[in-house]
Amino acid sequence: MLISTLTPEALIYEAANVDNALALGQEHPDLSLCLLDLDLRQERGLPALGQIKALALKVSIVIVSGSEDRSTVHACLEAGATSYIPKSVTSDSFLHALKRVMDGEVFLPPGTENLNPDTPSNAPKLTPRQREVLFAMSRGLPTKRIARELSLSEYTVKDHISDLFRVLGVSNRVEAINKANRLYLRPR
Repeated sequence: MLISTLTPEALIYEAANVDNALALGQEHPDLSLCLLDLDLRQERGLPALGQIKALALKVSIVIVSGSEDRSTVHACLEAGATSYIPKSVTSDSFLHALKRVMDGEVFLPPGTENLNPDTPSNAPKLTPRQREVLFAMSRGLPTKRIARELSLSEYTVKDHISDLFRVLGVSNRVEAINKANRLYLRPR
């Protein structure tokens, strides 16, 4: 109900377990947001996070949990969660947090903001388009598919890739992706 108040046209799917969530991810590859509870029946959410992330690299995964301890938040961020919303927040606060997440921001519980494995201050500065190209490369997409997905010409994508190699100080896609992972460079 809360999500519907933010985006009435949103299609919302619910999964009873990890297998159902993975099946939904395969059935709907265009999913943009996943709210994942860490306390699943007979399953733990943290391993599920990795499985969902491997299946749907493009989806933003937001952990919703009763736990607010720093180590749990940190583990979730390290595993690929984009945000972490504690269940203890009010409905209004949850809506505010979700709106921030949907706007591309990161939301973390108070007191854990410094755990955000976001881009370190000494990391190379990338344009939003370079981040999109880098993210598409990390999903293993070839240049032609990146161009189609981002509505760019192949030449423009090749220029972005060359610029990424130069800015990151690397010579190929694998090195670029590895360095981006080490620096927590994510699409914005």
